[in-house]
Amino acid sequence: MIKRTIEISSGPIHLSIKDKQMKLKQGEDIHSIPVEDLGLLVLSHPAISYTHQLLYELLEQNVAVLFCNRQHMPEGLLLPFEDNQLHQARLQIQAEATKPLKKRLWQQVVKEKIKAQSKVLKIKHGDDDGLKLLIPKVKSGDPSNVEARAAKQYWKSLFKDSEFRRRYDRNDMNSLLNYGYAIIRAAVARSLTAAGLHPSMGIHHHNQYNPYCLADDMMEPLRPLVDAEVFDLYRQFGTLDIEVTKETKRPLLELLTKEVFIKEMKYPLLESLHLMSSSLAKCYSKKAKTIDFPILK
Repeated sequence: MIKRTIEISSGPIHLSIKDKQMKLKQGEDIHSIPVEDLGLLVLSHPAISYTHQLLYELLEQNVAVLFCNRQHMPEGLLLPFEDNQLHQARLQIQAEATKPLKKRLWQQVVKEKIKAQSKVLKIKHGDDDGLKLLIPKVKSGDPSNVEARAAKQYWKSLFKDSEFRRRYDRNDMNSLLNYGYAIIRAAVARSLTAAGLHPSMGIHHHNQYNPYCLADDMMEPLRPLVDAEVFDLYRQFGTLDIEVTKETKRPLLELLTKEVFIKEMKYPLLESLHLMSSSLAKCYSKKAKTIDFPILK
C-alpha cells in the first residue's frame, strides 16, 4: 500500500480517532482518513487541536507527525519508535561503529549525492557541467570536501541566476527548499527508527543539540529530488521570490509518493527509504558493505 502524506493547513479544526479512522471536524463537517493509510501527517495551522489518543494511534501505526510554525515551516517532529526485536542489538552495533566504517559510509553518501545532482542537471539542462568528474575524487571521509566543491558548481549550474544564493534564512525560494528538505528529513528519520537505528547517532553530522544527525546524513543524496521540484516552480513562476503557499507546497508533499528505483526495483520514495535504512543497518553489522540508495531513472 502506498502511504499518504497529508497536510492540514486550515483551521480551526479538531482531530480525533475512532475505529482506526482519523476524524477531522471543522464546524459541522466531519471527514475520515484511515490511519493505516498514513505515512506522514503535517500539521500547519495554529488552530489545530487533537486528542492524545490520536497521537498514540499514529505512533502505533508508524506515522510521523510534522508540526509547522505560523510561517508554515516545519518546527518539530513526533517520531514513532517501533517495537523492533533487534532494536537494542542494532543500537549497540550502531554505537560501536568504528571511525573507518563511518568514513567509508560517508564516502558512499557523498558520491551518491553528487551522482543525484549530476542527474538533475542532465534532466533539466541536458549537461551536468562536469559534475560527474568529481565523483572519483571523493575519498573515505571526504577529507578534501569534494561535497562542497560539487555543491558550489551545482547551484550555479542549476538555476543559472547570478542572484541565487543558498541561504537558510532567506524568505524566497530558499524557504521552499527548506520545506521540502524537512519533509524528506522526517520520512528518513521514520525509516531509520523502523530499522532499529537511532536517528541521533550520525556517521558524519555530529551535534549534541541535533536529535536527527543520522537522518541528516542519509537524506543528503535525496536533496536533489527536492531541488528538481523547486526548479520546476522557478521555471513556472519565472522568479526567485516564490512564497511557501498551499500551491507551491503541493509538489513537495507529493514527493514521497514519487516512483524511484532501488536495487533495480520500482517503489514509492517513502517505501524505498525503508530498504535504504535496512541496508545501512546491515552495513553496521558487517552483513553488507554498501548502502542501497533510491535513484531516479
